[in-house]
Amino acid sequence: MVRSESGTLTAQLRPGGGLERWAERHLRILMLAPTLLILAGLTLFPTVYMLTAALQKVSPDPSVPREFVGLGNFARMLTDPELHLAVRNTVVFTSVAVTLEFLLGLGLALLFDKYIRRLNFLKTILLVPMMIPPIAVALTWKLIYQPQFGVLNELMYRLGLPAQAWAGDVNLAMATIIAADVWEWTPFIFLLMLAGLASLPSEPYEAAQVDGASAWRQFWDLTIPFLKPVIAIALLLRIMDALRLFDLVFILTVGGPAGATETLSLYIFKVAFTFVDIGYAAAISLVVLFVTVGFSTWFIKRLRLAD
Repeated sequence: MVRSESGTLTAQLRPGGGLERWAERHLRILMLAPTLLILAGLTLFPTVYMLTAALQKVSPDPSVPREFVGLGNFARMLTDPELHLAVRNTVVFTSVAVTLEFLLGLGLALLFDKYIRRLNFLKTILLVPMMIPPIAVALTWKLIYQPQFGVLNELMYRLGLPAQAWAGDVNLAMATIIAADVWEWTPFIFLLMLAGLASLPSEPYEAAQVDGASAWRQFWDLTIPFLKPVIAIALLLRIMDALRLFDLVFILTVGGPAGATETLSLYIFKVAFTFVDIGYAAAISLVVLFVTVGFSTWFIKRLRLAD
């Protein structure tokens, strides 16, 4: 018995033994523990705080105790016209911007895949807007739209056209936000579509050419079905990102004029830090979170059923 225990202990102490593997496994856990604790704190604390604040009326004065209002903050959302306007603006922006980005990105990807494969420097130039920090993009477009000395109005003047207020015009403000976003994020769709096109098998296209199928027929019957998973991922990522648009609107219009470009993210920011109504802002944020997660889940399920 003693020999057996001694032999087991010797085997554990040998290189590669059980004791060494046990120490190595737990050492990895200990080394990851600080990072995991920080990530848990940064994720769990805001989530718990948002859940509790959404059910309370939070005063900006820390000395005033919180008042439990239950679902009052959620019921208030049903009768808030400014929130309804922000929802409408967000849906309009997301629908138009993502559609234009997808069409332009797919068109550019097809163009490069068929005709401009060797001009890699053009691909690099096209990807530049996506790599610029969003704040820098917003400031650049703010200068372009500037009514007095902006590049766009200078171009209008040279063409003999009247100058426009652009971001300051209630009829043009949303279009200016969409144009800036399309410029920034079309390269993202282009990159995904180009990667998808590069991975397509050549055999089906060769068979289609033998059968006399036109380029348009090949595009609809082969390219689009093959690209469906890539298209779904690209659209899902862009829709989720567009729904939380903040930086472009904050820099270019601050939600104006007359609320024409106020999005959900900007409205939540205003409620929380301008009106200092933390409970109501938390309730809106919670609903937006659930809607986004629900939409993503539904979208992924539809994609799986389609396959």
